[in-house]
Amino acid sequence: MEVSLNKPLNKMVGAVEEKLLATEKANLLSEINRVKIELQDAYNNFDYVQDSLMVDFYTYQIKAYEAKFEYLIKKVKELGVYQI
Repeated sequence: MEVSLNKPLNKMVGAVEEKLLATEKANLLSEINRVKIELQDAYNNFDYVQDSLMVDFYTYQIKAYEAKFEYLIKKVKELGVYQI
């Protein structure tokens, strides 16, 4: 008898979890697109700097964005999204 009383609750919890998962996937995909744009900007800026300090700055910035991009790809794959 307890199982039948828990079915509506389980269904509601499942729906909430699915909605949260969909929101998390959407947020991750949005963040991936943002990082891709920032990475491309860093590459473009790197191509035009001449000061050695700015070369260092963009080198580190590119490495940071690449690491973040790889992390986000890993997270989105863990959630079951394979087409980005």
